Amino acid sequence: MDPLNNMIARHYSRGSLGPTLLAALDERAGLPLGTLIEQLGAVDEFHVGGRAATQALADAMKLRPGQNILDIGCGLGGTARLLATRHNVRVTGIDLTAEYVEVGNNMNARLGLSGQIELVCGNALALPFAARGFDAATMLHVGMNIANKSALFGGIARTLKPGGKLAVYDIMRTGEGALSYPVPWASEASMSFVEARPFYRSALEAAGFAVYGEADRRELALTFLATVKARTGAAPALGLPLLMGDDAAQKLTNLSTQIEAGLIAPVQILAYLP
Repeated sequence: MDPLNNMIARHYSRGSLGPTLLAALDERAGLPLGTLIEQLGAVDEFHVGGRAATQALADAMKLRPGQNILDIGCGLGGTARLLATRHNVRVTGIDLTAEYVEVGNNMNARLGLSGQIELVCGNALALPFAARGFDAATMLHVGMNIANKSALFGGIARTLKPGGKLAVYDIMRTGEGALSYPVPWASEASMSFVEARPFYRSALEAAGFAVYGEADRRELALTFLATVKARTGAAPALGLPLLMGDDAAQKLTNLSTQIEAGLIAPVQILAYLP
């Protein structure tokens, strides 16, 4: 793994997620699967807007039962679990952080979802999948850690069937000015590659995609972050601060301040292969 990817993987790794999350599942043993998936959303949907943002993305894609979906930057598998259980699709996820993949697969085994979801450790710029194997792909809060978005989208395009859809949900530039760190995706500027919508559109089109939908989720983000920040001091058993470490409060403050100032915002982009 190259130095930058090592730095990014270390940024996300906590070293203790497995025991914490598996214990949380044990405490909830006997609850219906849907209830468990909903409760896990507080921690395994590591992006602004959480479960609501994921569901909005899935609804916009109009997924069909039985489809094969690729989730780039799958993290702990929260998006994969939602898609598999609510939309009856099969999901393959890939993530750079080995701890996330191991814990996510263990969680899927406890939930009886291993036959429907597979998470693998790997690089989004070197997808280890056959061409034309997926009906659609999702990518939530991933591009901020990847400089070469043209290569990223070109690799995704290779894995999709003709007509395949790609749903992107990233933090994007909405104004000029230097960004402050740390933020949830980066401890420092050297590992952050935030770009504006036109940059994404150009990279997608260069990879052969046609963009058919865009949506700014700024208001959703501000409401969501206010709720998360209010709970941070209480140290809940399940919550995004668990994934962000000791400086979680500072990361959340910097993120919300810069969204409020109009520098950045989460943006949803939908594209397909003609």
